[in-house]
Amino acid sequence: MKRSKRQGGVSDDHGRISSVESREEIKLNDSRVEVSGMEGEQGRGADSTSASRTAVEESGVQTVMIAKSNIQGSKIVASFWLVWLTLVVSAILHWKLYASSELLKSVVVGMIVGFGGTAMYYQNQKWKDERNQRLGMIPGKKGTQFLLHNIPLWLSFSDVEKMEWLNSIIRQAWPFYDKAICDEIKHQVEPMLDEYRPSFIRKISFQKLTFGDSPFRIEAIQVPDKGDSESIEIDVGFRWSGDASIFLAIELMAGGSATRMVPKVTDLAVSGEAKIVLSPLLPEIPGFGAATVSLMTPPLVKFHLDFGAAFGGSLSAKAVKAWLDPFLRETFTSMLVWPRRIVVPILPEEKTGPLLDLYMRNKGAIEVFVKSGNGLPRMDKFGSADPFLELFVDPNGDRETTSKKANTLNPIWEETHWLLVQEPEDQFLHLKMFDVDMVNMKELFRVNLVKGAASVVGSTDLIGRAKVSLANISANPGRKNTIKAPLGEEEFSNPAGCGSGRGEVSLEITYWPLELIKGHTSEPIGALLVTLIEASNMPIADIVLGTSDVYVKFSCANITKKSPVMYMECSPKWDDCKLEWFKIKRQSVLSVKVFDYDKFSKDDLLGSVKIPLDDIAHASMGDITKSWTIDPVPEYALPDRTKPCTLTMRLQWVPFKNVTL
Repeated sequence: MKRSKRQGGVSDDHGRISSVESREEIKLNDSRVEVSGMEGEQGRGADSTSASRTAVEESGVQTVMIAKSNIQGSKIVASFWLVWLTLVVSAILHWKLYASSELLKSVVVGMIVGFGGTAMYYQNQKWKDERNQRLGMIPGKKGTQFLLHNIPLWLSFSDVEKMEWLNSIIRQAWPFYDKAICDEIKHQVEPMLDEYRPSFIRKISFQKLTFGDSPFRIEAIQVPDKGDSESIEIDVGFRWSGDASIFLAIELMAGGSATRMVPKVTDLAVSGEAKIVLSPLLPEIPGFGAATVSLMTPPLVKFHLDFGAAFGGSLSAKAVKAWLDPFLRETFTSMLVWPRRIVVPILPEEKTGPLLDLYMRNKGAIEVFVKSGNGLPRMDKFGSADPFLELFVDPNGDRETTSKKANTLNPIWEETHWLLVQEPEDQFLHLKMFDVDMVNMKELFRVNLVKGAASVVGSTDLIGRAKVSLANISANPGRKNTIKAPLGEEEFSNPAGCGSGRGEVSLEITYWPLELIKGHTSEPIGALLVTLIEASNMPIADIVLGTSDVYVKFSCANITKKSPVMYMECSPKWDDCKLEWFKIKRQSVLSVKVFDYDKFSKDDLLGSVKIPLDDIAHASMGDITKSWTIDPVPEYALPDRTKPCTLTMRLQWVPFKNVTL
């Protein structure tokens, strides 16, 4: 019994070592996170981390040695069992020969067997628990080295794996990177802000944008082996947290500059994973022709909007925030999420060949049959809910909505909707369920001239979100897939999903590659895809410079879209100019007009052409690439009078079945 107590005391010491070691590992992980987010504490954080890591590794070796001794201790238990059985057998034989009372024999033997068996059972169980606990622990670097005698490179927890050398380079060059990144954000985001701004905002732009002295940190770099001999993919994890100076300048329609608000973005923190693809691989330095950059998933972005003492008090600020906050969290954070990308040519096209396939392009479409919703939560105080469903694949692309179903928690739609898909193996179908309020009681008694009647009549409340992966669906093109998607209140960017508990939606989804879609000449509704490639021999509008600033304006089904301006070029080329018209009639006509851009006067028309969509539908697979002759404006001279003015485009007609406008 004394031996058992001593063993129990040892095991208690082992348990305390285990708990201390676990706490050390948790503290170590916490210190790593804090160090990565605090630039000013790098020196002390690094020393603390090294000391903690050393303590954990030393305790890891001790853990391995104790586990080894516990395994050997099980042999002692087996030996003790044999000794105990020998004593029991000896006692039985002795009492059988010398004891006269059968009752006494039975009592003594029963006590020996009962107490001895119980003690042996608990002692054996205790040894097993200790051994399993020790074998289940992570030994750390030194513990692994003690077991394996040599650590492979992929198990080495060195500073190189954490990319500290790269972070040091970024830290030194950060003032230059900060300006370049901020200029690119302004160039990309300000047109989007202007395009998506609500009607009560007259103008919105960045007044000041800088990320301060804290650089982006590279958390990890991975090069996955995907068996592709034509490209190299690099996955980069990044993180940023610091004191940024981001101010937006917003002017309302009512009052002009007198209603100017300057909200500040505070408490900004960003983390995510970027994908860099180097392709095509070439026998020329640096070994690849272009770099494609995009985000793997929507980045995790946390921030607050501080409007200060805005004009109109909290009412006008609340109206602007109601639009701006979700725009920055959803639309802005998704503008570079795969399949959207930035292509940076490295070598000239003469060596790389055409790079059009590197840019985003539509590969197919999904046919979504929305059947019903089930178990939606009650949204109205005096009723149930008036739900409708919004569907989209690309957050910045086309969106479809179902009809509204009045006063029901189990709506039935049975509607067909189509959406274009660019990278079906990586994309998701996003679902957002809304409740429509005929009269918003919360806003009815509030004086809010900025938002007006839109906040009172016909406003919407979010019921829930869902996200459906298209990877398995696209693996079987042309086959219906029945999906029941649970609705939750979490963001689309949440790694664990949108959650559940807000009902569910029943869908049938079919993926159709463009080459399998049929009915180009019979289906009346579809999508028009335009890829602008180049213009040739455009008229000279700037006589002094002998050139033109060319852009193209497309109009179809009362929707007008423009190409980027190519300055000082009479024969410009566009790298990635793709335009879409979604759910339009096949009998429509595409009007194409070429203009010269003038900053201080009206733009000059250089030429035009009209293309019936029915001509595109009758082409092979509804896909045609050619150079259309442009009718030039007579008052401008041509660079080469012997050549015609031409515009080279790729036009595609994608028919949608079972769809009505």
